[in-house]
This record gives sequence, structure tokens and C-alpha cells, in this order.
Amino acid sequence: MAKQPNNILVIFDLVSTLTDAGPRYVRAFQQVCAENGVAPPDEEEILAMLGNKNLSEITDLFAGQLGQDKKASFMDSCNKTCDTLLNRPDWHETLYPHVREAVTALHQRGVTLGIFTGTREDAMENQLNYHGIAEIFDTRYRRGKDNARDAGKTSDVLKTGQLNAIVAQFRKNKGVDEALVIIVGDSSADAQAAANLGFAFIGFAENDKKRERLEKAGVKTIISNFRDLDDAVNKFHYPNTPHRSAPNGPHS
Repeated sequence: MAKQPNNILVIFDLVSTLTDAGPRYVRAFQQVCAENGVAPPDEEEILAMLGNKNLSEITDLFAGQLGQDKKASFMDSCNKTCDTLLNRPDWHETLYPHVREAVTALHQRGVTLGIFTGTREDAMENQLNYHGIAEIFDTRYRRGKDNARDAGKTSDVLKTGQLNAIVAQFRKNKGVDEALVIIVGDSSADAQAAANLGFAFIGFAENDKKRERLEKAGVKTIISNFRDLDDAVNKFHYPNTPHRSAPNGPHS
């Protein structure tokens, strides 16, 4: 018997999967670099690292060995600058096209939706509220980063722990030992975290460069538009049923 929608859990990465927040993280990092006499790196260099490396690793790579106190101050400035940008009236940030419709449709089908992210928990909540989608994602199944608790964890380790905690809570609440779990993310770290736990994975690639990186990481199911999310989910929910389009087919 096919699993019913109320036993399906789809967990989304946040930054650069649902929200086009990468440019804000880049702008904040470049600004703090300039303020500290560090040559700001190219935007594409940083964007390629988001989701795969944490802020500590990115800081070491571009700012060098700053010393513990100076590095902590540098990273704190990055976080505060990034948070402030979101609340500036001249800053406009969007969801990717068709995200709102896609996640709303899954929610209305009875699918439980969660969030995992390397972003701090308070910043995660701010982003969800900013975009008006917080109510779609069950608060019990949202996990962000705590800078003290999660210090030193690489992105894949952090996200593996987050996914494990979310799924354990879901199974406990539903009273089931097994459930269909699908992870949606844009980075190889997201894919690795899903693979570590044996969960299905859907990659989101907004451009050809990201698609190439996901393919290199071994991701088989990739969408480039959230209009294709429902078909990609159904591929795992009903694996023996033909679907309208192949998630890895030509993308727009």
C-alpha cells in the first residue's frame, strides 16, 4: 500500500534553495572584508561556497588566520551586517520563482514540511517571516544553527545532525518507525547529509553551474524550477507511476 501524504516529510534547505538570499550573504561578507582591510572576494567565489562551507571556513579562506578574538569579531560583524540588510527598506529579497505555490501545494496535500539550514535559528525565523511562509513549515521540524552549540561543525556534519533530529521527532510524533523522507537542497553538503542518513534527495539548481556541481556530487534528481517539485516528489512517492515530466529533463 502506498504511503499516505500524512506520512511524508519533505525537508528543505533554506538559503539558495527556497530564498534567493545568497547575494545578501555575499554583500555582508564583502562589506566586512573591506572594513577590515581585507580584499573583498569575487561574488561568484562566495556563492559557490554557501551551503558547503560554514562562515568560519570562508573567513579563514579569504581573511586568513585572524586570531581567535579578531575572527570572532569579524564573524559577528558578518552576521549583524547580514541581518541588518534584510531589514533595510532599500534591500529587496525574493523567493525563487514558484516556491510559494509549490510548498503551499504540498502543504495542502497533507505533506509535512520542515526546514534545515546552516543559518542561525533566529535568522532562519526572520527569513521565513520576511517571505510570509513561516506558517507552512511545522515549527517542530525546523532546525537552524546555534553558533555556540554547533561551533566547529562542517556543513555536512551539522546538516546530518539536523536532519536526524527532525526525522526522529517526526517519527515519534506520528508513531511510525518508517516514513517517506525527502530532502530538497542546493549544495553537495545537503546531498551528503541526505545520503548519510539514507534519505531521498532532490537537488535544486538555479543555473547550469549549480547543476554541474550537483551532478558531480552524484545527485540524480535535479530541478531548476519549483514548478517541477511536485513531479519530483511523486517520483519517490509513487516510484512505479509515470509522471508528467522527468525531474532531470531539460530545464528552463
